[in-house]
Amino acid sequence: MPAKSNKKASAKPLKGSKTADPSKKRKIRTPSPFVKGIGRIRAFSARGTTIRIAAAVFAAAALYVGWCWATLPDLEKAVAAARAPRISILARDGTEIASYGAKYGRPVSLKRLPDYVPQALIATEDRRFYSHFGVDARSVLRAAVVNAVKGRKAQGASTLTQQVAKNLFLSPQKTMRRKVQELLLAFWLERKLTKDQILTIYLNRVYFGAGTYGIEAAARKYYGVGAKDLNLYQAAVLAGLLKAPTTYNPLTHPKAADRRARLVLANMVKAGYVSARKALNAAETGAVAEKDRDGSVYYFADWVAAEAEAYLGSIGRDIVVETTLDPEKQAVLDKEIKAALSSAEAKEKNATQAAGVVMDLDGGVLAMTGGVDYKKSQFNRAVEARRQIGSAIKPFVYLTAFERGMRADDVVRDKPLYLNGWSPKNDGGKYYGDITLRDALVKSVNTVAVATAIKTGVRDVRKTAVKFGVVGADCKADGAIALGVCQTRLIDAVGAYAALANGGFGVTPFGITRISGRDGEVLYERFGGGRSRLVNPRYVAELDSVLIDVIGRGTGKKANPTVLAKGKTGTTQNYRDAWFVGYTRDLAAGIWVGNDDETPMNKVAGGGLPAEIWGKVVHDVSLPAFSEDSYSE
Repeated sequence: MPAKSNKKASAKPLKGSKTADPSKKRKIRTPSPFVKGIGRIRAFSARGTTIRIAAAVFAAAALYVGWCWATLPDLEKAVAAARAPRISILARDGTEIASYGAKYGRPVSLKRLPDYVPQALIATEDRRFYSHFGVDARSVLRAAVVNAVKGRKAQGASTLTQQVAKNLFLSPQKTMRRKVQELLLAFWLERKLTKDQILTIYLNRVYFGAGTYGIEAAARKYYGVGAKDLNLYQAAVLAGLLKAPTTYNPLTHPKAADRRARLVLANMVKAGYVSARKALNAAETGAVAEKDRDGSVYYFADWVAAEAEAYLGSIGRDIVVETTLDPEKQAVLDKEIKAALSSAEAKEKNATQAAGVVMDLDGGVLAMTGGVDYKKSQFNRAVEARRQIGSAIKPFVYLTAFERGMRADDVVRDKPLYLNGWSPKNDGGKYYGDITLRDALVKSVNTVAVATAIKTGVRDVRKTAVKFGVVGADCKADGAIALGVCQTRLIDAVGAYAALANGGFGVTPFGITRISGRDGEVLYERFGGGRSRLVNPRYVAELDSVLIDVIGRGTGKKANPTVLAKGKTGTTQNYRDAWFVGYTRDLAAGIWVGNDDETPMNKVAGGGLPAEIWGKVVHDVSLPAFSEDSYSE
């Protein structure tokens, strides 16, 4: 048996493979210096390009940030800027009825406020206010995550400092430039001012809704107290307003305001500012807001504020506006209109809106109500709405006829009229035959009014109506003018009747008697009315005798105010508008009833609801009841 060899058999190399000679070392090729140089250049070039791109981006960003900073307004001036001018409106007895324009209350310091006022704000708007440097990185990250998860902007991260920067210096435009400027300003404010100074600026400048800026103005608007007298719940309500001033307005949305206030109180508990028991007690005992403190007086105040600006042009300082408003008469007018329009009769007859004006005989407005509820609608139907006046224009038709030689007791023939395809109709389709002009006006006969206008001259009738201001210059001169198809404003109609009451002197309605600066400097003062006589007083006297009968035995019987009065009803087609306008020896007044969308009412005529309201108002605001003894020598 052959002996085994101790040597291992060497494996044969695979076909095609190369076997390394163990006796020879592997040679490593070294790049030439030229190749090495090229490689270094390429690597440096790649790194250089990246560096250059990064540097360019950084430079561009720096330039953009620098441009944003350079285009900011004067920061020092903005911080020290005075509040906007304030318009204080006074009634004729000197009491303040409203303030406008200013929108900022008197500045208040943190030291004069209860601790819970700023605490309510911080707990809800910026809990880390005293620890961040103007921008809260933690809040930014949290908001980014929440918004990404929800796929929309569900949470914000602006600090109080950022809000001051935005409100004090910047426009509300949502642009990249504004956002960058906001961040820069936040850093600048934090370096320039203390935290308490920033918080003070915020409290005195932020918008609290309902035209108020600053905690002092808001406290007085919603609660009638100064900011230092706010209780815990009231402070929570005001802090809650800031998220959405309209949505959480305690005057118009008390339930929403209460829900928001409770959330603010819960935030204060979480922040450790108040105990849970104290917060609960505040929520259970607090009143969201005082009941309607403003009432309808703001219809008048809005009108007067606009008039003041028209008189002075731009208002650059605090002013005091003295007016003609009589608070007692205003309360009467407001009460009677609200009572009438909330009645079952008004609801049954689909009468939803009303307006009223009481005026002295030189045009000074003593009371004005522009609608049933100012909080629900600020549209002033006494001065902004233009509606057809209906038969309330007829006194001016007959006044023109009297000027042309006709008399109240002249007899005319009431019969059908046919005018170029148009045939005016009387109420109920009735024709009276022979009738005096007096009775035609007392009964408000349409056909006689049109026939009288045509006989007198429709151009002359239009001239008289425009001269007195009962209609505008755009009123067309044709037979239909006698039926009040032209539109007018209630305030102008009352002014026209005031001119009848004063013997025929022109009247321009007004509400302002004087405008002064806070320093007492008189900026505007009304002297006299500059009135001119529009018509011979004997013709007005003749018309007076007829209009007494309108109330005594005619269409205006329901208006009887128990004082000597004259007036006229007005009803438009399909009962879309119902008017009563009239006067006593001391004042003129008018009532309009209708719907804003001009839908027909259910047979509401001028001699119905408007006449009833007018009679009650005039009775309550007039001198003692008329009696024969009142006129005895």
